[in-house]
Amino acid sequence: MIIQTVLSTWVSSIRSARLWFNQSLLPCEVVLAAVLICFLMVSGCMTIPGSPVNLGHAGLTILVDDSRELAVVQNLAEEYENQTGVSVAVKQISAGSGNTSAALPPGDLLISGFSHIPGYASDGQLVPLNIILNTSSSVNWTIFERPSLTMVGEFPDRSGTIYALPFDQDALGIAFRADLFDDPNKTAAFCETYGYPLAVPGSYEELEDVAEFFSQYGSQHSGIGFAGLQGSDPISSPWLSLVTSYGSGISDRSSGLASGTWNSSRTIAAMTMICNLSSLGPSDAATWGDKEVAEAISSGSLAIAITWFSQFSGIQAMSEEHNLSVGYMPLPGESMDDGSFRGITIRMTGIGIRKGGSEERALAFLTWFYSPDVQLSYGKVGHQPALIPVLDSYSYLSLNPYNRAFPESMRVGVTAEKGEHAEAVRLICEDAINAIVSDDTMHSEEMMRILNASASSIDSIRLKQNYLS
Repeated sequence: MIIQTVLSTWVSSIRSARLWFNQSLLPCEVVLAAVLICFLMVSGCMTIPGSPVNLGHAGLTILVDDSRELAVVQNLAEEYENQTGVSVAVKQISAGSGNTSAALPPGDLLISGFSHIPGYASDGQLVPLNIILNTSSSVNWTIFERPSLTMVGEFPDRSGTIYALPFDQDALGIAFRADLFDDPNKTAAFCETYGYPLAVPGSYEELEDVAEFFSQYGSQHSGIGFAGLQGSDPISSPWLSLVTSYGSGISDRSSGLASGTWNSSRTIAAMTMICNLSSLGPSDAATWGDKEVAEAISSGSLAIAITWFSQFSGIQAMSEEHNLSVGYMPLPGESMDDGSFRGITIRMTGIGIRKGGSEERALAFLTWFYSPDVQLSYGKVGHQPALIPVLDSYSYLSLNPYNRAFPESMRVGVTAEKGEHAEAVRLICEDAINAIVSDDTMHSEEMMRILNASASSIDSIRLKQNYLS
């Protein structure tokens, strides 16, 4: 605006002089205007319409409410600053502070665990991204997996309005002792016992067979292990993967009610399978966390482990130290009378544009971050990119032994809940499952009683907070 005012005043002065001398000074105007415009462009005070915007050294502020992502964001900020010259400040904030406007400091971008994003969106802290997704040539609908995009950033549910993009993502998967699966003596014994070849399991029933076989074949290892609900990482338990793979869920998608869905025969079938798998693992696995699972599969005391893909790089390194061969696969699904179902527990962080900040600087960072080169580099340091062309590329898939299983896992990803009630609902579910799994003699009638009570508790929380219409 200042430059436009200067130019307007300058040209008006020349025109006044032309009238005073009663002669045409048009050639002089053209020459002087050209000289001034060139000077302004060289000095950075003016840009040609349609040309890339040079943000110079203007600062960018990124807010982070997930402490696990802080070091990752700081490394990205340093790389971005080195490449662009834009200074970046990374500030950690309290998780979920979007519920109170005054608690969130100014910034340009916000990186958050996806369960908190609805709170930030409803509180007016984030900018809707639909216009950008509709018009940007580099950050648009086509570069993301639609399930991941809606899961991390859509609010309200099924509204189509996106407030955040996938920043980092993870999924539960399986690490298995490939050397055991390749042993000809074991493969022959398995086929003789179960009537089909020993291979990567395609269902939970097959997974149970494999775990049972290896739990009985010698005393060197247990059949299967995963994080327990009494341990340090209950969120890493695969219970939600099993519930959804048996055609159930926490609540009905249409009504939002847990009653009739969570407390169903399908959930009981999933609970029964969880109990069966738990009985084939170490006796103390109920108190295991991610660390214990990784150490057990890497040291050879487990045949099969269910844990996060983010753990696989460490498992790979530790297994090689023990001269063990480990393979990786996505979690299976299950066939029911009315069809086949499959759900895999995922967790994500999202990145959104902070309302009141610089959308221009924020979009410049997003354009850089979602470029193929940066996304591939992101994958090389142990993270999972969000860009479809990278996820499907040979360069990404061949980075390590487990990347090939990751895109498939995200495409059937499920989550317990997101938003204000996420933590409360998850804890109610975990308490119910823990009560069921802790008693390996429990009958289905008692399971249903526990599920009925927990379904009522979930619906009570939602109705009290006007969550359901």
